[in-house]
Amino acid sequence: MAISYHKLHALIVDDFESFRSTLYKMLMDIGIGNVDSASNGEEALRYCKSRAYDLILCDHNLGKGKSGQQVLEEIRVGSNLCSDSLFILVSAENSKSIIMAAYDYEPDAYLTKPINTKALEQRLARLFEQRHVLKPILQAQSSGNHAEAIRLCLNEMNAAGRHTNQCQKMLGNLYLNTGQVNEAEALYRNVLENRELEWAQLGMARTKMLQGDNLGAQQWLEAVLQRNPLCMKAYDMCAEIFRSQGAIQALQDVLVQATELSPLSILRQQSLGEVAHQNNDLVIAVSALRRAVRLGEHSIFDKPQVHNQFAQTTVDLFATDRELAKPLLREALKSVADIEDRFGKSSLQRAQSQFLESQLWFCSGEERKAQETLAKARATLASVNGDDAIAAEMEMVRTLRTLGKDEEAQAQLAQLSAKYAGKEEILERLDVLQDEPQSEKNKQLVADINKKGIAAYNSKNYAAAADAFRIALQSLPNHIGLRLNYVQAMVDSLKVDFNRSSSDKMAQILIKTGMLISQNHPQYRRYRQLHDSFQSLLKEQGIS
Repeated sequence: MAISYHKLHALIVDDFESFRSTLYKMLMDIGIGNVDSASNGEEALRYCKSRAYDLILCDHNLGKGKSGQQVLEEIRVGSNLCSDSLFILVSAENSKSIIMAAYDYEPDAYLTKPINTKALEQRLARLFEQRHVLKPILQAQSSGNHAEAIRLCLNEMNAAGRHTNQCQKMLGNLYLNTGQVNEAEALYRNVLENRELEWAQLGMARTKMLQGDNLGAQQWLEAVLQRNPLCMKAYDMCAEIFRSQGAIQALQDVLVQATELSPLSILRQQSLGEVAHQNNDLVIAVSALRRAVRLGEHSIFDKPQVHNQFAQTTVDLFATDRELAKPLLREALKSVADIEDRFGKSSLQRAQSQFLESQLWFCSGEERKAQETLAKARATLASVNGDDAIAAEMEMVRTLRTLGKDEEAQAQLAQLSAKYAGKEEILERLDVLQDEPQSEKNKQLVADINKKGIAAYNSKNYAAAADAFRIALQSLPNHIGLRLNYVQAMVDSLKVDFNRSSSDKMAQILIKTGMLISQNHPQYRRYRQLHDSFQSLLKEQGIS
């Protein structure tokens, strides 16, 4: 196929003028008639909003500002005219983590420097030929005419050309996206009868998920990972299954595996931080959130909630392990201080940030600054109206508790319960801070979990009992009764099958419980008995 290079428009993105000039000359020698250049990611994205390029050649390392990967992410998911452009990521880097992170957003090619004209021309010829054949299908798909896209795929497959494989892959996705699950399954099975192709195995897994057969989907994903342990899409689909099942520990485990293999993926780090925090695994949570905040600089996926969560998790970790938390305090302070610069100003966000700053100053031993920032936060909160204020109001309760103002925190919580009485959705959010839920949904949850957990405990299935109480604590972390039930089930489970990892987690739970329960609490005696029982168990195991 003869390619009309002179009609094509290309964009070169590189921070070095000399390399831009070299690439420009190569593209001119190949015959591409229209070439623009950008020296950084922001300039490249401005170009992409003004015209549609046929080809984008982008360096991975663009100096200050957005990286090439962040430009690729924004072009693929953001609003611009180049979401379907051929995108070639160019880099002098060949490290596994950079390449794997880049492949999450599927550049059409990844070229390692140095590049010569002949190699570039050969690569472009293959890519443009494929694009020429697939263009009508892509256009039909983009315009929402899925029936036409399916018809064109079938035509290309019947012609048995060199792009049949790519057409089968697109057809499978079209079937799945239009709910034609049985057709998709028939297509994937037909492909797999001839060859074990990864995209077809992943397609079978997706098909099984849509059919409600999660076990079947997991078997296909295990087969993919057995052949290719670096297939990140397989980890993502496993995570999707575990999330849908509420299997939070399994979800955390698979996210840990995925982030160890591809540590530069901001979305997986954000997910791991959120899930590990739910699991009260604060060390893993704070590490993932810290990395997510760092990766978020210049990223389209950065969001203020992640900065807040990093700060909150650092404060929570400080409560259970000061030595681990201390080195993080300064970075957590910076992460909340940066929020206005990154996301713009709003009184609600400023109030939340100031409450978090107050807690972090207190943890840093700067009590005067903590009190001053608390006063500022209260003044800012006074200017916030409506139900949206609940996020900052809840942060105020946490701040009062961190600063040791427990009675004031309890009074504030009571005021909020009265203020939002009858607003079930807000009461559910407030229940995170309550020792007894106020919302009807969570009252029922406690009743159901206690019934299930106690039945498992009475049948001496301590692990199942602990699991039931642990899941409930993810929604109601301050509920003393659930906490003590969880501790009791865990202690008895450890007596049967002791392991150090669970024991360390148990120690953290007891520290946190000790901070929540006062000596006047009706269940304080039970807490002390369980605490002593755990200490005796550690002594028996030779752990001081």
